Amino acid sequence: MPNQTFFNLPDEKREQILQVAIDEFAENDYDNVSVSRIVARAGIAKGSFYQYFADKEDLYAYVLGLLAEAKTQFLSLDQPDPQHIGIFAYLRWTIEVGLAFTLTYPKLTQIGVRALNARRFPKAFDSQVRSATLAFYQQLVAIGKAQGDIVQEIDSELAAVIFEAILDKVGRHIMDRVAAGGPVEQEGRAFLERPEVKELFAQTVGILEHGLGGRDSERANQRIGESPVVEGGG
Repeated sequence: MPNQTFFNLPDEKREQILQVAIDEFAENDYDNVSVSRIVARAGIAKGSFYQYFADKEDLYAYVLGLLAEAKTQFLSLDQPDPQHIGIFAYLRWTIEVGLAFTLTYPKLTQIGVRALNARRFPKAFDSQVRSATLAFYQQLVAIGKAQGDIVQEIDSELAAVIFEAILDKVGRHIMDRVAAGGPVEQEGRAFLERPEVKELFAQTVGILEHGLGGRDSERANQRIGESPVVEGGG
């Protein structure tokens, strides 16, 4: 957490330092981020930096906290009720709003991607985020079971982990796949209205809801946890 001297700075100076820090962490993996570059770009003395933050790790944790706060606020806008629209429609909304966040805050998103890829989170922050994320998806699974969207035999914790793993990756996959012809940040939310993007959203939710085997396949119709019958065994 920054020292109070940081919060005592004029708003413009504080925002300048933060923007430089965000740029640095977005452009470089943590180990390659340089305090010397940050202070040079921000136009402050290195001694002043250590009056504001204990060290680079302290600044990094604060930037990650800003990322989490921005995403929480973004997700709260026009948030539908999963009990009214159904779990799988809600999961589609989650993918869409996550991609919209990426388009709105590309640098903060890149910081999050670098942190995930390198598994580089401050310990306390990592534990807090992981617990909150898993609890969120476990709550969705519980709602899904209560209203019949998810069968009771499904292991709730496993379903929550699958939701988290898929939704964490699919938004970035859609953006990278569709944006092969050029950057999409300039399109903003209009990117979400592309027919090919909508189709990929629909297929993602279809896989979550019905599986890869299809509704009518013999394998899909077997009861959860039931071993297939093998004929001709000795």
